[in-house]
Amino acid sequence: MPSEREIHTSDRILSEIRLLREREKIQDVDEPVEKFVIFSLSGSLYGLPGRDVLEILPEEKIHPIPGTPPCIPGLITVRGEIESVLDLRAVLGLPARGEGERLILLASSGSIRSGILIDTVEDVADVPRSSILPAPPTLGNDVRDYVCGQLQRGDGNVVLLDLAGIFARTAVA
Repeated sequence: MPSEREIHTSDRILSEIRLLREREKIQDVDEPVEKFVIFSLSGSLYGLPGRDVLEILPEEKIHPIPGTPPCIPGLITVRGEIESVLDLRAVLGLPARGEGERLILLASSGSIRSGILIDTVEDVADVPRSSILPAPPTLGNDVRDYVCGQLQRGDGNVVLLDLAGIFARTAVA
């Protein structure tokens, strides 16, 4: 039979083990996070930094402008301001979308501001910076310039887009 001292020591050890296990469960709440707007496009998930997204608008009439590249279908008016619209499907080489409602993300990077056509907004999420992974190596060269990383989300990935890179390479300016 264990002595009272041995029981006390065992209780203390068990208490310390429980305390260590509880500390392991606690996550670092001071870890820096970044907000992302996660949206779908052609059945895949993409994300833009929340700091770049100004507004989410329902699709409205886009006024075509002759001579613009295929990735810029035209202009919209937002509260009296004229904004260009960028079709990410054309930029990323995705198939054109048939009929159906879409949304426009009004976004800016540096001094450039434009609407971006998307299918749906899936989430606005605070993501720990440590969760942001490098861009997938399997991306084609035509898309790699527009991607700055990826996130694991559920069973799939969210491709993080570089808005400044997209604007610079699509002549939105």
